[in-house]
Amino acid sequence: MISKTPILKNRIRKVPKQFSWVDQRLVRDRHIERLSHPAAALYLFLVTVGDAKGLSYKCRTKTETLKGAV
Repeated sequence: MISKTPILKNRIRKVPKQFSWVDQRLVRDRHIERLSHPAAALYLFLVTVGDAKGLSYKCRTKTETLKGAV
């Protein structure tokens, strides 16, 4: 198994009581309305590849490549 260490420990995802893979605050607090399409796609990508703590095993190069494709 890959060992992952968070860059900022205070930014580790905390799963809310009403769990959803995409944070419901994104819609409820209307943050999604301010996102560009590339920003929303990047957020979805990061949520998809992250584990329960929000950490990802994807390397930076792969993430930047995918980010550029959006």
